[in-house]
Amino acid sequence: MKVLKVATAVLLTATLLVEPTHMYSATAATATSIKIRNGKAHHLTVGESFKIVLKKNGTVKFKSSNKKVAKVTKKGKVKALKPGKATITVKGAKKTQKVKVTVNPKSVKAVKAAAKEDGTVKVSWAKVSGVTGYEIYISKAENKGFKQVKTVKDKNATEADIANLDSGTYYFKVKAYKKVGKKMLRSSFGSKVVSEPVKIWKLAWSDEFNEKTIDTNNWSFETCDGMETWGSTEWQEYTDSEGDNYKLEDGKLVIIPRIDYNKSTKKFLYDTATSVRIHTKGKKEFKYGKMELRAKAAKGVGNYSFGWMMGADCDTNIWPKCGEIDIMEVFDQGVPQTFHIPYYNSSYSPWGGVKNYDTGLTKQMAADEYHTYTVEWTDSYLEFSVDGRYVGKFDPSKYTAEQRNHYWVFDHEFFFVLNCALYGIYPELDNTEGHEPTGWTVVNEEGDIQTLEDYFYVDYVRVYK
Repeated sequence: MKVLKVATAVLLTATLLVEPTHMYSATAATATSIKIRNGKAHHLTVGESFKIVLKKNGTVKFKSSNKKVAKVTKKGKVKALKPGKATITVKGAKKTQKVKVTVNPKSVKAVKAAAKEDGTVKVSWAKVSGVTGYEIYISKAENKGFKQVKTVKDKNATEADIANLDSGTYYFKVKAYKKVGKKMLRSSFGSKVVSEPVKIWKLAWSDEFNEKTIDTNNWSFETCDGMETWGSTEWQEYTDSEGDNYKLEDGKLVIIPRIDYNKSTKKFLYDTATSVRIHTKGKKEFKYGKMELRAKAAKGVGNYSFGWMMGADCDTNIWPKCGEIDIMEVFDQGVPQTFHIPYYNSSYSPWGGVKNYDTGLTKQMAADEYHTYTVEWTDSYLEFSVDGRYVGKFDPSKYTAEQRNHYWVFDHEFFFVLNCALYGIYPELDNTEGHEPTGWTVVNEEGDIQTLEDYFYVDYVRVYK
């Protein structure tokens, strides 16, 4: 009996040891079904990642079909490495699922645009790695309406020119793209549009001074005694004397102020002073646009080189009510850009309100080399610049309608004036004794009397619309 009981006990113990092992294997086999809870298709940008979320029991394995595009960890975290497509396989004991991953290029950064002199726009951007090329988009609105204007099929490109644009203001964006088979993978727009709008101007009129003499279809000579005609006590008589007071050479207009000087008394003889003043009144008058001239100023002490505009109604709407825009003024004391109106800062004087913007140039700098002087004139502001460098802006939009009637007199046609004046109101050049003719050129000498002349060079005058 004891032997039977022992045998029975051994048999029961063996049974208990075997049966639990068989039951666990069955449970594992049915528990390795896989359900992906966060989608079987994902679009990422290079550098982004996500984790595959599963509903499962048991062990699964993850594998990427293209580890250069997207890699996956043992825990199912997927990271986008370069533009392209990859499939992540999720494998269990008896079931496999697939997750498709599309990796788009990074957004293009540092998008910039600048207008060239010929009217094209240079668009530039920071290079994006792993792409096939770039697409450039354009709009006249900052936040809407962008349309593709050009495709650049060069993975190394960082700039492109956009040509044949009409006059106007434009904004630019850039997308990077990767071609995968027949599919195009594109980046999203970056968060930054072109930081400043790009303005395209078309040349409406110019005088390049390439003829042998002054074009009288554009210009008229103003022959007069400066002191008697203008309120700035200019010394000179304005003439139309070609050769003596002006010439055209090498595609430049050269205005030539002249004066006699007594080297013994060191005294300028103001009654001998002559120069030239020309204007486009009644011939070429303009309302709004970009007004530009390129010039090199006269360098002699007391000479003042001017390129400016006057309201065309100045005969009936007496200055300063007609308005004045001084694109270029070169004095011994400095080189401002200026405008004149009846009122400024709630003040009024017979001379008109005046606002000067300092260009940062000295007379010596203005006379040593050519500079491009510009005013951008719209129906609401005047913006001044030199050599493309911002100088100042007059924007009266803050004023009431009543105030605007006093402050804004730039809503009608203006004409150009070019002249070189000899000013008697400054101590650098007066008819007292003891002055040196610094910067002047001696062209004749008889006894103590020297004939001096100087040169104000104008390369061109242009109007863009």
